[in-house]
Amino acid sequence: METNHNIEKDIDNTLGVAKQIAPAEVSAYFTESTMQRIAIASKESFLSGYGLLKAAAIVILICLNVYTIKYVFESPEPQVPQVTTSIDDLVNDYQVADINGDWLSNNKTDKP
Repeated sequence: METNHNIEKDIDNTLGVAKQIAPAEVSAYFTESTMQRIAIASKESFLSGYGLLKAAAIVILICLNVYTIKYVFESPEPQVPQVTTSIDDLVNDYQVADINGDWLSNNKTDKP
């Protein structure tokens, strides 16, 4: 990495140039006229495309919220069925009594 031995001279030159910058002269009512132009340009009627889009988005969000609240309060509480199963029901459902024990003791393999 090179070291610039004249760094202080460069810094002084830069500060000297910055001190020579003079403020810009503007008319007395420049800021007021500029702000009035901005206000006129930013005024937009409610019936413009962007205004209608904002109004439609608000109406859709309100409708969604009303529907959600209505759905939450009108939906019935989920009914949890009373489960009373017994071993007899399990046997009847899976027909365990119909299975013989041959498949448990089958040691055959299908290899030739």
